[in-house]
Amino acid sequence: MTTQGGISGLRVLVVEDDYWVAATLVEIITEADAEVVGPVDCVRDALTALDSSPHVASLDVQLGSETSFPIADELDRRGVPFIFATGAASMIPAAHASRPTCHKPASRELLIGALSGALNPA
Repeated sequence: MTTQGGISGLRVLVVEDDYWVAATLVEIITEADAEVVGPVDCVRDALTALDSSPHVASLDVQLGSETSFPIADELDRRGVPFIFATGAASMIPAAHASRPTCHKPASRELLIGALSGALNPA
């Protein structure tokens, strides 16, 4: 699915409620020659965006008054790999604790590395 650990040619769902962080994630993912699905900023819109069949997803944990865990559960159910790109890693429940986490603010290398790692677990 990936070439040499990259995300080129893949669809990446971005779930992020902070405009500037979302814009940065979109820029990084687009520069890696991947297609961005979203960004979306709430659980409802993210679940709807799953109809576009993303290959991998990046989830912020805290989305305003919501958390992204219902999205994580649905991605897991569908077999879609994902990462948490968050500043609230301590909130991640045990069910998803083994998922790659990219602490914000994330560099290009860390974000692409985490997404690639989710696609190609060791």
